[in-house]
Amino acid sequence: MTLPVTMLSGVDEGSGVPKYRQIADQLTRLIEDLPPGVRLPSEPAISRHLGVSRNTAIQALHELQRRGLAVRRQGRGTFTAERHRAVRSLAPGRLPSFSEDLRRGGHTTAEEMVGFERAPLPAEPAARLGVDLDTIAWRVERVIRCDDAPVVHVLSWLPVELYPSLDPVAISKSSLYEHLESGPGAGRPHSAEEEWTAVAADEHVARLLGLPVPAPVMSCRRTAVLADGRPAEHSVSALAGGRFAIAVRISPSSWVDGVAPVLQVGSA
Repeated sequence: MTLPVTMLSGVDEGSGVPKYRQIADQLTRLIEDLPPGVRLPSEPAISRHLGVSRNTAIQALHELQRRGLAVRRQGRGTFTAERHRAVRSLAPGRLPSFSEDLRRGGHTTAEEMVGFERAPLPAEPAARLGVDLDTIAWRVERVIRCDDAPVVHVLSWLPVELYPSLDPVAISKSSLYEHLESGPGAGRPHSAEEEWTAVAADEHVARLLGLPVPAPVMSCRRTAVLADGRPAEHSVSALAGGRFAIAVRISPSSWVDGVAPVLQVGSA
């Protein structure tokens, strides 16, 4: 099966978005529901059909490979890739970490540091952490990569009072929670409350996750606490839905007085 090049529409010269990115975004939408192994239009075909340079067409297909959506087969062309979603589960007795669950599933991970600083807390993180507005905290922004594809964007706020020092290099080499567990400070969070919603990624998050704009993502707001109940982290994560799945196990052991827990779905 081959995706017809005629399904691609023209590029917008005045949009400010690079032509190769526009083509890659179109292809991303076209192949979203296609099975693996579908041949994509060749560079010469894209170049002729859209009136762009051969190099622009090559960059567009390379961008698809970078997103983990296509593979290049020498002498045969570019094809839709086999896509295995990373699955995050709720392991009993341990607050899950995205990176740890990915590695447990047989994937390689890396935490790419986007921003790392001490900064005054905005209103929402301050309220969730139970401290005054503008209290100084660690602002840790990172992208978690799975098998070299970006899958999660995370912005975390952690009180400096609980964590006097953090090492961005150590976090990049493992994960934030592993660093909190082994490094100085109050330790790894013990439990958390989370709120999940489907949202449209803003331009900043979409760019970091290699997604078209607008693109749907799953947003997770988490407030994590220590074993003694002190709030230790507030984070907002954006998960690329086509690359990440959430598995939740509900068992009688989590019931209270014989009543199963209720999963509430609604708008925030």
